Amino acid sequence: MKVIEHLYIHVPFCPRVCPYCAFYVVPADRRKSGPLVEALLAELRFRERASEIRPRTIYLGGGTPSALSTGDLARLIGGLGDRAGGAVEFTIEVNPTTLSPEKAGLLRSLGVNRASLGAQSFDVGALATLGRQHGPERIRRTFEILRGAGFGNIGVDLIHGVPGQAEDSWWETLDEALGLHPEHLSAYGLTYEEDTPFFDRLAAGEWVRDEALEIRLFLGTRRILEGAGYVPYEVSNFALPGFESEHNLAYWRGRDYLGLGPSAVSTIGGRRWRTAADLGQYLAAADSGEWPEEEVEYLDEDLRRRERMMFGLRTREGVDGAGFEEELAGLREAGYADLSGGRWRLTAEGLLRADAVGALFARG
Repeated sequence: MKVIEHLYIHVPFCPRVCPYCAFYVVPADRRKSGPLVEALLAELRFRERASEIRPRTIYLGGGTPSALSTGDLARLIGGLGDRAGGAVEFTIEVNPTTLSPEKAGLLRSLGVNRASLGAQSFDVGALATLGRQHGPERIRRTFEILRGAGFGNIGVDLIHGVPGQAEDSWWETLDEALGLHPEHLSAYGLTYEEDTPFFDRLAAGEWVRDEALEIRLFLGTRRILEGAGYVPYEVSNFALPGFESEHNLAYWRGRDYLGLGPSAVSTIGGRRWRTAADLGQYLAAADSGEWPEEEVEYLDEDLRRRERMMFGLRTREGVDGAGFEEELAGLREAGYADLSGGRWRLTAEGLLRADAVGALFARG
């Protein structure tokens, strides 16, 4: 049986659905939280028929998994049993409005040892534009709660390029985040995903993207965070040495992983699938034992190698590039990639075009 070392669990509930978010989320509903937990554990038992699940990393994401009650969290994590105990890294995504000292203490006692805090900004106006319900003080308070509960590995997620946000405001947000002294920082440029209100407003001409500003924010952020001792180990992710996200690195290295929950994606061996993004279907599957799958794809070794190139080039560790010498030579000539120590990595210019560079390795 295939051994699965990386487990993702999707909790789709959110106190409020943000207008920029394209993930599968639904409004939080206490009546459905318990049934969701039971369905997740039922799916886990079902997947174990085909694979041996011994996770080194577990990622509890969403949505807002911290919105679950202490009782539901205890049932979910307790239901993982020894699988949770063997995890080197166990992450939960945290919304600043949904964490109490009691909940944080429970999570830590159950073995959760890493938190990813969805701050997004310390600018009140930017937070309002993003549809966030918290303010800067709540971010600081939640961070204190996590530290007080014994979390020694905390990441803070930020978004730059928010419509209407002044450039100086972003540098102030970055300074505020650094003042918390987190072990990890994610600084994402805002993306306008289809089927979101943000995309509609951009398409309607209400907002106009400023490419020159986006480049300044991207390059300036890297410069500031590197100067503060954070390693830029992926395009938008920075960590103090030794605190890189092992779970995310598994994705970028092309490892197998299992996703549980509605809309969760799994890649195991030569097969990839997405569980249907429908909470009602997912809850019904716990009774029927027939988990709805969509976008099923069969992967050969060539495609997996290409994907490792696409994602590996985005990382600081890079890739060896074997079999793609022609493409890489072209990237080096253009100034987008370089070879050092036997590994290919994107240059600063290449990082600005990481998505376009990755597309060169797509098959088709």
